[in-house]
Amino acid sequence: MNKLAQILGIQFPNEIEISSITNTTDKVKEGSIFFALKGTQNHGSKYIDEAFEKGAKLAIHNDKNFYSSNENIIYVKDLQSSGGEKIFRVLEAFYKINNFNNHNYYAFTGTNGKTTSAYLCHQLLTKKGFSSIYIGTIGTQYNTNPLDQSISKKTTPDIFELFEIFNFYKIKNNIAVCIEISSHALDQNRLENIKYFKSSSILNIGSDHLDYHKNIENYAQSKLKIFSTESESKFINQKILNENPNIFIEDSSLTKVSNNPSTDLYYEILECSFKKSLFKIIQKNEKGNSIYQFETSIFPKFNIANLIFAICSAGLSNFDKNKINKLDFLKLPKGRSDFIKDIPANIIIDYAHNPEGFLLFLSSLQDFFDNLVVVFGCGGNRDRTKRPLMLNAALKYADKVIFTSDNSRNEEFSEILSDATASNNSKSKIDVIEDRKAAIIHGTNLIKKDDCLVILGKGHEETQEKDGQILFFSDHEVVNEIYNWLKWLI
Repeated sequence: MNKLAQILGIQFPNEIEISSITNTTDKVKEGSIFFALKGTQNHGSKYIDEAFEKGAKLAIHNDKNFYSSNENIIYVKDLQSSGGEKIFRVLEAFYKINNFNNHNYYAFTGTNGKTTSAYLCHQLLTKKGFSSIYIGTIGTQYNTNPLDQSISKKTTPDIFELFEIFNFYKIKNNIAVCIEISSHALDQNRLENIKYFKSSSILNIGSDHLDYHKNIENYAQSKLKIFSTESESKFINQKILNENPNIFIEDSSLTKVSNNPSTDLYYEILECSFKKSLFKIIQKNEKGNSIYQFETSIFPKFNIANLIFAICSAGLSNFDKNKINKLDFLKLPKGRSDFIKDIPANIIIDYAHNPEGFLLFLSSLQDFFDNLVVVFGCGGNRDRTKRPLMLNAALKYADKVIFTSDNSRNEEFSEILSDATASNNSKSKIDVIEDRKAAIIHGTNLIKKDDCLVILGKGHEETQEKDGQILFFSDHEVVNEIYNWLKWLI
């Protein structure tokens, strides 16, 4: 451990054996070094005692206002300066990983769709024979191994968890890394140690996380920071520039993507259904247009748009021109446009949890079913302004809305409901059932053969947070339980 001490410019107490390095008490174990760093709300020095109670042997901090006579608590002033260079070098030395910046990083951000695009890009690269890892909201997946959520449950892990992920999978050679990057991560420069992206994409910019960003301008600027990192390819949805005239990006390497033939790279969706979708991508160049055609089971249209960003990021040169490239091997992430199979009803589970996501998703379904019944709730202790917008978006396309709980956290359900229904004149179309399981059961009783029950907000999640407790809850399990019970009755 002398190497670590040298990097930090300190001297470790004698006879300390280090088992792990972390910056969160949730991951402290016997023999850990706990890095107590400045956070968005509190300084990590507040949690040093807890870290030692859990087995930490050493705490390194940069809080000039914190003092301790404990020789195992050491102050290092410049821990987070120069992009956290000292921390980065400590992690490199501890994990014996020195190719961190030699990987090909494929980065995706957007209000909606980044999980889908990153996960599809990972599948495309894996199928083409590249070693690849997906890192994002639903966990991590190395090549075709099962998805794993044991290391990180964040949309974008920090530098500590990234090293932990590479170490977990014993990644020594250079690989493709398909990674989601949230607005929080971009605002906090969480991945500033990554010096180069193979590709970077902004899928869309709606309205989300305003409890953190305070206004839409700050939120949009955080998304645009993805282009601050040098990239071989940069892609942006042309619609973002059309709808936000104040956004100006002077970058000759930027490729604008849309379904408008006037853009640099445009696409046409020729067919879109639950069974099969056909589309083509037209790439403009000096010698004329290059046309790539694709067939997939991905549905609906907005997911095809997400797939197009994944294809372009992976590289159109990996696909055949002027013939149909079959992508029947692709699977959407769990909880994304998830049409539940092998049950005698139309039920779709999706992670949409903001007004734009609701409008996009529900509008894409309206032509395929007679009626839509929508079950959703709003998260507690989060952006209150989007609650009535979410309800109005649901009411625009639903014949019945069942308003229920999501992650209420420490907020009363009645307060969340009050915000959502403020100034709403369509209350006859709204049923209120706080218990989410009961709400889903009620929804299944309302739909007929050609209707669809749409359950929004939690997607792949298997927990629900209420009054400081994390409880098991899965929309998928509830649906399967209902229809397995019906099979038993029959």
